[in-house]
Amino acid sequence: MNDTKKSQLIRYLKTHRRGITGQEALINLGLYRLSGEIHQLRKAGYNIVTSMEETEDKNGNKVTFARYYLHSKEKK
Repeated sequence: MNDTKKSQLIRYLKTHRRGITGQEALINLGLYRLSGEIHQLRKAGYNIVTSMEETEDKNGNKVTFARYYLHSKEKK
């Protein structure tokens, strides 16, 4: 991930307490593979927590997705 995308994602996580999902990352930041970006941030020392959530799609099927939160404003 380039530094611009990395800084945009970190800023988003710091300013959005509800965290971010893959869909939100695509729409708001243009990130296609959020889990990979989160992995890189964790390797860099950021304390990011994953919460698995469920919803239903338009056909009533159960859909599970990850929501990522910055646990604290500081690196580990």
